[in-house]
Amino acid sequence: MTQTLQDYFWDGYLHWADLMDRAVEGPAPSLEQVASDTGMAVYEPAFVQVRECLCPASRSQVEGVLQAADLSAGASLLALPELLFLSGQDLAFDINDLLIGLEHALFADAPLEFFLYRPIARSLAEHQQYDSIFEVIDLGAPALYRPAPAPFMDMASQGAIGQPLPQAEVIGAVIDNDIGFLNTTFRHRDGPEAGNTRFEAVWLQSRECLASTPLPPINAVQLGRVLRKTEIDAMIHGDPRDEVRIYGDINDALHVWDPFRRPPPVESHGTAVADLAYGQDMCASDNPCAVPLMAVQLPPEAAVDTTGSYSESYIVQGVRWLCAEARRRAPQARLVINISYGVLAGQKDGGKFIEAQIHREITLAEALGQQVHVVYAYGNSLNAQQVARVQIAPGATSDPLVWVIQPDDPVPNFLEIRTLSSAGTPHLTSLPEGLRMTVTAPDGGQVIQAAPAPGAAVPPLGAARSGAPARLYHAPERVVSGRPDCLGFYNLAIAPTRRIDPDLPIAPAGDWRITITNTTTVPVDLVLQVQRGDTAPGFNIGGRQSFLEGSAVPVVHDGHPGWDVLAPLTNEGTCSAYASASHPRIHTVGAQKDVLGQVTAADYASRGALWAGSGAETQNRVVDQVFTFGQRTTGTYSGTGSRLSGSSGAAAILSRELVQVGMPPTT
Repeated sequence: MTQTLQDYFWDGYLHWADLMDRAVEGPAPSLEQVASDTGMAVYEPAFVQVRECLCPASRSQVEGVLQAADLSAGASLLALPELLFLSGQDLAFDINDLLIGLEHALFADAPLEFFLYRPIARSLAEHQQYDSIFEVIDLGAPALYRPAPAPFMDMASQGAIGQPLPQAEVIGAVIDNDIGFLNTTFRHRDGPEAGNTRFEAVWLQSRECLASTPLPPINAVQLGRVLRKTEIDAMIHGDPRDEVRIYGDINDALHVWDPFRRPPPVESHGTAVADLAYGQDMCASDNPCAVPLMAVQLPPEAAVDTTGSYSESYIVQGVRWLCAEARRRAPQARLVINISYGVLAGQKDGGKFIEAQIHREITLAEALGQQVHVVYAYGNSLNAQQVARVQIAPGATSDPLVWVIQPDDPVPNFLEIRTLSSAGTPHLTSLPEGLRMTVTAPDGGQVIQAAPAPGAAVPPLGAARSGAPARLYHAPERVVSGRPDCLGFYNLAIAPTRRIDPDLPIAPAGDWRITITNTTTVPVDLVLQVQRGDTAPGFNIGGRQSFLEGSAVPVVHDGHPGWDVLAPLTNEGTCSAYASASHPRIHTVGAQKDVLGQVTAADYASRGALWAGSGAETQNRVVDQVFTFGQRTTGTYSGTGSRLSGSSGAAAILSRELVQVGMPPTT
């Protein structure tokens, strides 16, 4: 393929996601190879807002399609003048997500917004190609590994809707990885449904593929497989395979990378969260365990990548699908969605895309008569040495800050540098121009000394799009009318320290030193946040968490001994960057422990900050005891066991309460 100069990036995370995708080992072809073999460009998901409003004639046709809930009829919408741009060969889309966007535009008086897929933009001109038609709100990691779906992925069945649930008062839902939907803990105990699954629908997401469809000329996209209750019950009662074999065969057909094409592990985060939130094993009475369930199982690539680069778009699509599925089948029921995923670094004011869009989905659902609760885990990063705060006078240079990069790490490491406003209520704001970063490698060599302008990177991206041992990206501020601003920030990336591909560099492990010179005329107050880079529960890719060097001192919290880091490190703002949006039905939950009857924050429980969202979690729940760690839960497979701790366990406990009573008391 001919390579051209790349002068454009969305942020450092997505630039490195593209590089890493090309370096994936195993039998699956890389995106670049697929592009070369099939003529298909490398695509990326873009959440867009269409500039043109639906005219009255279009609104009438859309309403008819939505009432019919028919995929073939949905394809006829491409004849509408507002959607003609989707009929070309260079854009692809998931028709179900398009229909969700059209429903919002028609019945909730919202702009038309949905996910589409475009060839990955490697220049500003390519990024702006459709600016006259739609505005890009956010981008996701590179997608479309396969030009055709697996045999069981029938387009018509994916557009089908399950039976109405007129008796349902509440629906419990979870978005997570490796959800053991066949486990007995998710089956009815007695009555006419005894032994049948409580899952009404499970969306098993996988990396996107272009689907074979009888509806030319559209480029239909599929993201895995939707299982409905009848299929799951057939697996439970009529399938001769055991759970291990069923999951293994499903994964073999769904995924492209060999490590993901096998049965899930015996213990999995998703199953433990779902059990603690809604499972039979945790029921004192049958009533809360009779509620119908729905789930979105994230692609393993999203679960493995703890920076959130892959998971954000899939989680948002999952929330949109869950709301639409529940609304069409049980519009009277409240929906409780548990999201026990999170990342550490971010702007933490509700403006991160995943936060802002899920807030928006709750509001749109409310406009359509639906009540939706979303429960987030608040974080487990206390004393993990991930956050620092540095003040620098005009013309001054900060003391060196040491960022320790671990050896034998197969994934890149990221550090976000953001500015804290001193005016009014403390909050993060876009980084001013004129902050010169000096980055020194462990061997003492200066690898970066620059103050890149917004939208620029040092060293420049160049033609080969190869990685660099260290690269500083200045992600620019992005403003979309009616939405929170996405703030500009420095995104410093360090390459993996383990060789994973001959075309990618490796970085030396050890102490990387960072100083910042303030060349502006005003003092600056900086917050530096290390992004998660560890290994997600249930996966073994060897990711190792980097950290900022510092000291800690003994302190007393709530009458109990503990530790706290010393300046410039801080525990303020160690909360998840997904958990800052403010809404009465967005619940952020921290973990507590019970010490002989006295409840206190768990030893690892993240803290908020005055500049981070509401400043603190909205709820807390006890997950640990003085002599025991976590809550007993089921393993992935029926009859197995596990334990779940952390704010994921606390969030699951609150989700169960929301299923039972609606609005829990504040604690």
